[in-house]
Amino acid sequence: MPTILSSTKRCTALAADATPAHPANARESAQGRRWVIVASLFLFMLINFADKAVIGLVAIPMMNDMQLTHGQFGLVGSAFFVLFSISGIAVGLIADRVNMKWLLAALALIWAVAQLPLASPTSFAVLLLCRVLLGAGEGPAAPLALHVVYTWFDDHERNLPTTIVLQGATAGVIIAGPLLTYISQQWHWHATFLTLGAVGIGWTVLWLCLGKTGNRQHNASPGFAAAAAGPRAAPLCFRRMLSDRTVVGVMLQCFVGYAVVAIGFTWVPAYFRLGLGFDATRAGWLFALQVAAQIPLGIALAMVSHRMLKRGVPSKVARGKLISAVCVVSGLAYCSLLFGAPPFVKIALMGLASALAIQTFTFGPMLVAEVAPLARRGALLAITNSLVTTAGLIGPVAMGKLLGVAGDARRYEIGFGITGVLLLVVGAAGFALIDPQRSKQRMEGTPE
Repeated sequence: MPTILSSTKRCTALAADATPAHPANARESAQGRRWVIVASLFLFMLINFADKAVIGLVAIPMMNDMQLTHGQFGLVGSAFFVLFSISGIAVGLIADRVNMKWLLAALALIWAVAQLPLASPTSFAVLLLCRVLLGAGEGPAAPLALHVVYTWFDDHERNLPTTIVLQGATAGVIIAGPLLTYISQQWHWHATFLTLGAVGIGWTVLWLCLGKTGNRQHNASPGFAAAAAGPRAAPLCFRRMLSDRTVVGVMLQCFVGYAVVAIGFTWVPAYFRLGLGFDATRAGWLFALQVAAQIPLGIALAMVSHRMLKRGVPSKVARGKLISAVCVVSGLAYCSLLFGAPPFVKIALMGLASALAIQTFTFGPMLVAEVAPLARRGALLAITNSLVTTAGLIGPVAMGKLLGVAGDARRYEIGFGITGVLLLVVGAAGFALIDPQRSKQRMEGTPE
């Protein structure tokens, strides 16, 4: 610990000495610095999702080694979410009042601590406790990472950095799939947790050297910014913000989107092996390739939305209707699994469906940040994220119950089909509810 602290002091001193005095140089430095922050937070999300994905990647050897039933393993998957939402809300309430540099470092250190006990043989109780602790550390991670990004970028600039940071989640799963499977096969599944613990400590040191928040305090309209900074900010209660139509629409879509994420991490690798008959290595690569589809789709959708906004298309269409249509297409792809298809076609359909569903977590935070009062933005991002990720507590257990003892392919596909129907419903709800301009006017209106 003294070594980490001393290296942090040296990094801070070097950063202070390197600060340019000339205003033009200062602007150039700030432009470069904000992309360094984006890159750091990309790695933050990469580790975050590798930590989540590992449990599904070692599912078969872990279940065999610890003699776990499908029901018990479903409980392990859901244990991650026991404190996930509570932690997100609790940390979110103080997010606008504390130093984000130290807060994110503390979260990453918790992740590492939660992985290390699983680096050696352990009991079912310790396994559950470690997953609960990891969930508590990861609950606030994504919204707080975006909150830091939004201090460096104005609203009209946020599509690309938001997409980059959240693609760290995709990259984490892509890298984790083959790499952690290889580590598990070459050594033992315990070695995967040791690896992730060491990586978490490494990122913490890096962030303590580089991390910093920006000073962008600009929302779309001057009146909105003034209202956020003025006496109205304090009385504006969370009940009013959480009942807003746009926020409700976003939360419905992200709730189902996160069910896709949680079920995917816990059960999709097992489905590839037990349901579709692939061996461990091929299942790991197929899982990684399926997740990789999220990157081009995510970038393409972000570019389409950005260009629409530049042409003057309202955010209601460029963000709200676009992501609602994406949910509908994702739902149709999942439902298609019920009609029978060759294994590789099923994998392609699942890849398309999950890649589209996960985009709710790119567009959702941008919509919430767009309508949130500045003084409440960090808290509202964390609280809405915490509420929607309760889907992670329900999804893996529900799938485990559905699979029962057999865990055959048809039961897996029924579970995915149910998810598809839910995506169709929330897609339709988004068309009716999401209207950022109207929500912003409501937020600026009569205080509670």
